[in-house]
Amino acid sequence: MQESNAEMRRGMAQVLGSFTPGAIFSYGQEGFSMQVDDWKTERMDSVDGRRVANRIAGAISEFKNSDTPPWNDLDNTVIEMYRPTEVQGDFFPQTMVCRDCKGVFRPKSLKHLGSTNGFCQQTGCDGRLKQIQFVLVHDCGAVTNIEPSPCNKSGHSWDDVYLKRGDPDDMTTFSFRCRKCRQATKGLQGQCSRCGDWVKSARPLQSGSVYYPHREVMVDIPPVGVDGRDLRYDEDWARILMHAHLGRLDLSLEGVTLEEVATRAGIDEDQLASIEEELKDVPPETAEKIIGALGDAASNVPGRVEIVKQNEQYVNLPDDSRRYARIAHELFTFMRATDGYEGDPAEVRSIDRHPVPRSLGEFVDDKEFVRRYRQAGLYRDLLDDLKVTNAWVVDSFPLLSVVYGYSRDEPDARRVELREFDSVGSSDSLTVFGDRSPSEAIVLEVDRAAIVEWLLEAGELSGADAPDLDDEVELKRWFLENVDPTEVENPFTDIEDETTEQVYRLLHTASHALMGTASEQCGLDSDSISELILPTVPAIVLYAESMEHFALGGMFTLFKTRLHNWVDRAKEHAGQCIYDPACMDSEGGAACHACMHVSEFTCEFFNNTLDRRVLTGDGEHVPAFWDIAEDGI
Repeated sequence: MQESNAEMRRGMAQVLGSFTPGAIFSYGQEGFSMQVDDWKTERMDSVDGRRVANRIAGAISEFKNSDTPPWNDLDNTVIEMYRPTEVQGDFFPQTMVCRDCKGVFRPKSLKHLGSTNGFCQQTGCDGRLKQIQFVLVHDCGAVTNIEPSPCNKSGHSWDDVYLKRGDPDDMTTFSFRCRKCRQATKGLQGQCSRCGDWVKSARPLQSGSVYYPHREVMVDIPPVGVDGRDLRYDEDWARILMHAHLGRLDLSLEGVTLEEVATRAGIDEDQLASIEEELKDVPPETAEKIIGALGDAASNVPGRVEIVKQNEQYVNLPDDSRRYARIAHELFTFMRATDGYEGDPAEVRSIDRHPVPRSLGEFVDDKEFVRRYRQAGLYRDLLDDLKVTNAWVVDSFPLLSVVYGYSRDEPDARRVELREFDSVGSSDSLTVFGDRSPSEAIVLEVDRAAIVEWLLEAGELSGADAPDLDDEVELKRWFLENVDPTEVENPFTDIEDETTEQVYRLLHTASHALMGTASEQCGLDSDSISELILPTVPAIVLYAESMEHFALGGMFTLFKTRLHNWVDRAKEHAGQCIYDPACMDSEGGAACHACMHVSEFTCEFFNNTLDRRVLTGDGEHVPAFWDIAEDGI
């Protein structure tokens, strides 16, 4: 990364999370702030734009301007993705104030500022200049430098303007004044540089409201057996995946894949009746053979029509295209990352970016492996304590990180506008930035029955609404019907559905407890491990941010030989914080920077919706989800 003649090196995840166009960042070595104003990029041509559009369509639906171009018609919008190679920034905000005399200086450029050597230009003052640390922020997505004004009286000039500070917590008490007459010339307010609206009050530069990037991390698993452009990310595709997830779709027939089922129409009863009517003039024996052959074909190689009708009768969901799309993404990711591919093995091997899963059983059921690593004999019991029923380590886990826009002013999407980035390519396309990288991951399938039991014990679910805890198919169906993944599409918007909020909080907190202790066991930097929560499965995916685009091996080491230490440390991590009891008693949830918080670009929900008490219990109202001994808390 580069700004002027100074350089800072940053990983790709950091760049996509904190250094996208429009972002403001602190250049610590020089002590000033800058705004990203240009990226050097390279085009990514092998990205499925339809899949990207489908994924971000739901996330943008809450913004004030979601019904205006380009966000209102993503299905028909060309999406062009670019990977950053160099980031350039410009000095911002431009207004400077002397630390000693509070006089104002407005450099025309960095070169002009450099000519001062950072010292005040007022006569008789040799104080150091400091950038003003507040800006005007508007919900349209613009950030504006605060321009001071001189006094309009004769003989009073720019040299007489100074900043009078007030209450640090109230920017309205700050003002620019004239030294000669002591009158205020301007408050910390002004017009938005983009839309012209009046902004009544300034915001501190580091207040957190200046810039919110909006991004998606997709598991970019390619389809097999069909052209990806023939696969529609709609309700039919979601219902086929749900049917397979429930164990009701037989794909044992050689060469048949989920994608082929989704693109094969199939024959339903109405169609067979229609064909039978058309064959009424054909000899009965011939017509019977034709109808029988068609029926056999439909049952031996199931098509979309048959599967969708069967699933509609079993899984009851509202008519919500966003919800179907999100469920489809979660289930396809989970099934491919744990079961691998169906179909011709040779064809699978010819595809780039296909995940290669290995289950925990491959290791702990291997007597030689357990002999070499004796602690492996305890792995299943340890995961039982975390209410994890199955686990996999996955090589070639394909990630696509996408940053599609940004907002300012406040985190609630319903109150702000989503800004698109300036177009890099064709003017009629939507420019998004991203990066594709191979990675390795650990997938943990969480015990569905244990979650339901926890909800019952916590009083968040009534017995009449609970599924049969001994029926795995019913449990899967319950999560599909009662956990709404669209509620967690935007990390800056509250989760309104109570069941979804409770399930997500539980999974998200468990994920952070595991993330926070994984690095010390596998040798990866703590900022190199990220998460993906699949609440409708439910499952937790922890993956390595492969910055240099090669397999790191750390997640394999963690999974195979350090799992016992990892689980023990995760329990300890969840049970204590240096700020306890204040942290544990916090009304907003027992989570802070000293325990559950991680770097924001590694957390999919910006450190929101976390509470250690759901894992450890509070001894009164919140039951413990994890089995944690008293001496481990």
